[in-house]
Amino acid sequence: MKGVVFTVKGSYARFRRPYTTTSALTFTLIHPIAVKGLIGSILGIDYNDLYHFTHDLKVAIQVLNPVYKDMQSFNLNAITGNNKARNFQSTIEFLRDVEYRVFVSGDEDKLFEIENILRDNSFRFTPYLGNSEHVAKIRYEGSYDVLKLSENLCHSVLPKENILIDEHDQVDVYIDRIPVQNDINREYIKYQYVGYAVNNQLLKTTGNPDIYHIGDHYVYLF
Repeated sequence: MKGVVFTVKGSYARFRRPYTTTSALTFTLIHPIAVKGLIGSILGIDYNDLYHFTHDLKVAIQVLNPVYKDMQSFNLNAITGNNKARNFQSTIEFLRDVEYRVFVSGDEDKLFEIENILRDNSFRFTPYLGNSEHVAKIRYEGSYDVLKLSENLCHSVLPKENILIDEHDQVDVYIDRIPVQNDINREYIKYQYVGYAVNNQLLKTTGNPDIYHIGDHYVYLF
């Protein structure tokens, strides 16, 4: 089994929590479904075909930069007929100075296609991080064998229940509840509490999660 690795970064990102409307909050990191959308954009996959193309891909995410958030107020135009207001104010949350390392595994024909696009920087559509205004910079890192290990360390995001917290470790652990699965209508149907460290720090694991070795990293695939 093979895995393709690349980094993606941007000055700003926003991965909107779906239960927020006029006060739009963001998840603290890119989630697996957003990664699949990013893959779809660089390959030029049609919106209606994206679910079928990416459904069997496995994704791991390493958060490289600390989490910084900004709040900004915007005047938005009312677009519904029953809203008499000309505009309304909304406070929107953004992530700032983000960088992720992404690991993708699955069908080798699809991986070959992804790898060629990344290697040549010949993206079909401009990649972005949640919003079209937040353009992403992508750098291909390589293609590696994916090896299953009995390892108790992990570089990437993994389920919260599989993180071993050691009070003697100098590691900051971030926790969030993110979508990890959607349906054919692109509705989120499964959420999971996850944890992660930043700055290339390793997390200790418990409960024997499925950890894989890809390149120089130990990762958990969603």
